[in-house]
Amino acid sequence: MTYNPDNPNEHEYDAFEDAMTDEPSRFFGQVSIEAYQAVFAKDVNGKWQKPEPYIADLHGSEEEISKNDDKFLTVQVDISLTPVDPTRKIWTRSVGAKNRNRPEFARVIRPSIEALAEQIAAIKSLQPGQFNPLKELSGMWVGGEFVPRPSNKEGETWTTLKFTCVFASQDECAAAADEVYNHDADEPAAEPEDNGQDAAKAALVPFLAPLWEQAGHDQDKMAELLGVNPLLSSAFTMDSPEVQAVMGS
Repeated sequence: MTYNPDNPNEHEYDAFEDAMTDEPSRFFGQVSIEAYQAVFAKDVNGKWQKPEPYIADLHGSEEEISKNDDKFLTVQVDISLTPVDPTRKIWTRSVGAKNRNRPEFARVIRPSIEALAEQIAAIKSLQPGQFNPLKELSGMWVGGEFVPRPSNKEGETWTTLKFTCVFASQDECAAAADEVYNHDADEPAAEPEDNGQDAAKAALVPFLAPLWEQAGHDQDKMAELLGVNPLLSSAFTMDSPEVQAVMGS
């Protein structure tokens, strides 16, 4: 991204700059999610094409498709994120919810969203277990990371999305992003002998302050939110020095 000299509040896309920039390891912003029935079909050469939204008048009835070896129905999920930092580019991913060859949604994305269901319920005042977390996550402020994409195809090294936290407001999301990005810039590289474990734990520390704010500075609520966050609870307990420091104990 480069600044637009005609309007400093807007940014122009620069492909040269983008090509020389690493993909960030984490993301923060407002997520938008669309789920829809889609159809896969082969072209005249017998190659599978990209899925497109299913339209019965165009593709045939579901019964007709089920009998056609050159077509099949699936569920497609489009995920886009508008970064809380306006200098970072908007990105979009389209994944098959039940794609056996590229099972990233079932193995990574869906479990990460399900793990946040309790926090989504708390923020939106919903009854746990009585809503669809994928649907309710759309429009919320989130944080997450890019992780290796599972695939049945040997040698693929693309990344996929893992949601790690949700925020009640844009301000909370921005504060968490600032802490993480500043921490990444200041944190020295992990020593080889620790196998990256200390560095991985340190990278999670910035997520504790927003969680404490979400808990309303209530220790019981903090314990509840920490317990339902698999990423943070695997690294910290309420007695951890990092958690105690955030709570001002």
